[in-house]
Amino acid sequence: MSYLHAPRLIFTGDFLSDVSTVNNDPAHYNNNTFQPNFQEPGQGATNGWWNPEGGAVFDFQNCSVKQLFLPDGTTQASPSDDIIIGQAVVGAEGRPTGKMVDLDPDAQTYSALWCVQIRICTANGDLLFKGDIATTSFRDLQPRQLAGAKRNGQPLGATWTSVITNITWGEAAEKSAFLRTLRATTQGNMLAINMNPFGYYYNHNDGRFSLGRIIGSIGPYFEGEPLTFSPSRRLYGIYQAPNAQRTYFSISNFLVEQDQKRVSVDFGASMPVSDPLGTVTYNQDLRLAVSKVPQAGFISEYTQAYYILPEDMVEIGAMNYQSDPNWLNQTGGIVSFSDLPDETMDTLRSNQLLLVAPSDSVPGHFVIIAREAIDGLVARADNFVLRLDCGEALKVDFYAYRWGVPLPNETISISLQPPTPDTPLSASNPISVVYGNNFPADGLAFQGQITTDGQGKAQMPLTGNAIHSPRVYIDGQIYSINYQTATVDPAFGPENLVVHLRDYFQALPNPVWDDISEIMTQYSNLYPIMSKYVANLADPYALIEKKHIMLFAFSRDINDTMHMPVTRDLSDAKRNTILNWLNNPQITGSPTVQKGLSQLAATNPAVPGTAPTKKQAEYIEAVKQKNGSFPGFRDVLNLFENL
Repeated sequence: MSYLHAPRLIFTGDFLSDVSTVNNDPAHYNNNTFQPNFQEPGQGATNGWWNPEGGAVFDFQNCSVKQLFLPDGTTQASPSDDIIIGQAVVGAEGRPTGKMVDLDPDAQTYSALWCVQIRICTANGDLLFKGDIATTSFRDLQPRQLAGAKRNGQPLGATWTSVITNITWGEAAEKSAFLRTLRATTQGNMLAINMNPFGYYYNHNDGRFSLGRIIGSIGPYFEGEPLTFSPSRRLYGIYQAPNAQRTYFSISNFLVEQDQKRVSVDFGASMPVSDPLGTVTYNQDLRLAVSKVPQAGFISEYTQAYYILPEDMVEIGAMNYQSDPNWLNQTGGIVSFSDLPDETMDTLRSNQLLLVAPSDSVPGHFVIIAREAIDGLVARADNFVLRLDCGEALKVDFYAYRWGVPLPNETISISLQPPTPDTPLSASNPISVVYGNNFPADGLAFQGQITTDGQGKAQMPLTGNAIHSPRVYIDGQIYSINYQTATVDPAFGPENLVVHLRDYFQALPNPVWDDISEIMTQYSNLYPIMSKYVANLADPYALIEKKHIMLFAFSRDINDTMHMPVTRDLSDAKRNTILNWLNNPQITGSPTVQKGLSQLAATNPAVPGTAPTKKQAEYIEAVKQKNGSFPGFRDVLNLFENL
């Protein structure tokens, strides 16, 4: 699958994300220390952050098709070229919208889209096509905004990659030459989709609270390829301006098509923007080139820039983005060069692509803004965000590529990250002890090494073993698992997959209220929208009054937009126990739940104060930035100063 293949369309606009924020703080899960003010808006642990009454809604707003890219390498951007250009891109009709939820308060950088439908319709409502976006979590978080982050509160961007399934083609689709070609090209009645969200507003400014910008690309899907990432080559940023705190152009996908003599690079996820709306106001000369010599540079405290001589590279061409400040929103940030010389294409077969700029500080050289992965090697897990019950087993799919070609017989090493320490009560953590992750180590069983087959694919069996409340008041445990090939690129580092393993629990056929009261009270605390507008989840009599609504919601499949809980963090055993109570509500009686099991919780082997690993430290900072609590949003006035 590659959303970069032709034919592809670009859409841009806004997205609405009405997420709940009370659950952003792990300490808020402790029923014994929860306070009513935790449901009030406000920064910090003693308030509910910026949207405590969020309902986890995700939807498209003000989105439309901007551009088409055709197999012959030409683009179309006028409605007179094709009926689909300018048409609205919208969400579901006749049913609730999709949802956007985190995996866990200890895994907030994997926000997932569930049950999202996408439709493209004409101005008078005629359907062109619609389909369901398969569940996908975002990854590749990277800095986007150069300025204005204090306006919206969120300087990062990310990427959702998925497939569109259950496609319905409307009668009006026959009027679109583009859609006819796309339908004939794609396989399995699915389409590839990539979406880059950025510029999200936590703050009540500009009339855009809970809105962000989104850039989308839809192209053909090809059978046998991954579902949640593009099997493309990758550029990694290796330049950091002296006045910048972060590395921009951090991660960019690109596609090399030898038959078409074409290179297409997606800067839609990495292009630095001058404001939350995607405006680009700088005019730096940026060029694509192929290095003739291996490049392994990476940002460190010692080196913030690397240079290359013109004779050590083959130049492809300049990015022509400077003529329109709205270039990113019109083109999606995808740059394509077709009909390239044979020398360029031959060099690209086994050499690194570069993003470069002429250097002022080192005359006669180019500074390398971003370079391709070392040895052109990319290895990624497909289903990398997992919800797992005790006793459940599944398989994780891995794919390896070298220079964009599936790589057989490649060994991938897999290891559990070290445990993170508990955080004791203190002035900076005033509510409750917050428990660490990645323990007990025997909670998960998996292989330490796997090897790709002839198609560059490998599977890792993963089994969840019984654990007993290692986080005491939060169900289950979060496990982060690193994976890497023998060649680890220091510009990107090992990737990881993350697992929420649920606590061991025996479903109860005849529960009483005390058996489920702690679960229901916790949901009432964390999601006040339910208690305020549907039923007080902590009140058994209120639940009995609305039992038919509750039975409907708790019995929905996890892929149903009405599924409850919306966070999808409840084990089947606990959910079935709740359903059994709703079918036969007993308010009094002796509880039968295994309340003593919390005494069996494993001891955290990491002592308080244990320093996090580099990967764990990056996660901590990313969560602060994601939640708008990171103070260092300094504007970058000139990203390309002193190149």
